[in-house]
Amino acid sequence: IEAKQLSLLTTHGLRLISISPLPGEIVVGVARPQRQVVSLWDVWGRREINRNAAGVNTSFVLGLKELDGDILYLNLGGPFAGGQQHEPHTLVAGATGSGKSVLIQALLLDIAATNSSDLAHIHLIDPKMGVDYAAIERLPHLQGGVIVDQTRAVEVMEGLVTEMERRYELFRSKGARDIRAFNSKVELSERLPYVFLIHDEFAEWMLTEDYKSAVTSNVSRLGVKARAAGMHLIFAAQRPDANVMPMQLRDNLGNRLILKVASVGTSEIALGVKGAEQLLGLGHLAARLSGEPAIIYAQAPFLSDDDIDAAVDAIISSDKDNASSPLKR
Repeated sequence: IEAKQLSLLTTHGLRLISISPLPGEIVVGVARPQRQVVSLWDVWGRREINRNAAGVNTSFVLGLKELDGDILYLNLGGPFAGGQQHEPHTLVAGATGSGKSVLIQALLLDIAATNSSDLAHIHLIDPKMGVDYAAIERLPHLQGGVIVDQTRAVEVMEGLVTEMERRYELFRSKGARDIRAFNSKVELSERLPYVFLIHDEFAEWMLTEDYKSAVTSNVSRLGVKARAAGMHLIFAAQRPDANVMPMQLRDNLGNRLILKVASVGTSEIALGVKGAEQLLGLGHLAARLSGEPAIIYAQAPFLSDDDIDAAVDAIISSDKDNASSPLKR
């Protein structure tokens, strides 16, 4: 099929976007002139919620799968909705116009919409001074506002390492192996929140050697121990090239949510294979998730500024009224 790509384009006007070998079949993605716009509200209306015994949701909407239109979830806490348990930490990459910022905003909203602010804490780092997150900053889940300087960002990451070690001591005192077991053994007031650190545009600051060293060290220390402690990292960049993303950091960000990138080389670093440079932009997503048999192609939800404001208003109202999420199911 790859050998016939040029012929299919020039003779038949068919542009092949992806070729995915699956058990018993080969799935070929073909670009269409008219693409479906995926509304976050429509997806939220269909989604299921993967609550654990403490009431925490750990599966988050990424978009609709191209193959069958089902919802694709990022499963951080266990298998769910036909998907496997995925790695605890995630890399998001995409060039300008790819929909990267919208995907991150949708993830932030989904975390907050499906978890009350006493169950989920969010730390958001943004070298772009938080200009994309003005509405998100109103969420009660956000800890300390948007972080816009390197010193504070390092302090937060170091604080997460300290908190992770403190949690392991608490687990030991209760004979619990992880946060789920611990929260099931203690009173409601003693339950530990899950913690999500989102670092947008990390590549810009990684050009500073001291910052790169601090980030790499702290992410490595969190590593696999952070999942049991209820801590998850999401790092995002336009170009996560080798000079800003050392192998040590890359290996710890096991989930890959890759939108359209500028080059084959960037695709090979971010996704592990070429092909992300062929994506269509505007939320067209290639997801490489641990346990899944192949790369999953999906369309991420679209969000207007009004959508974000409305979602934040609903989350704030629900959280204030009864400390439960606005998505009840």
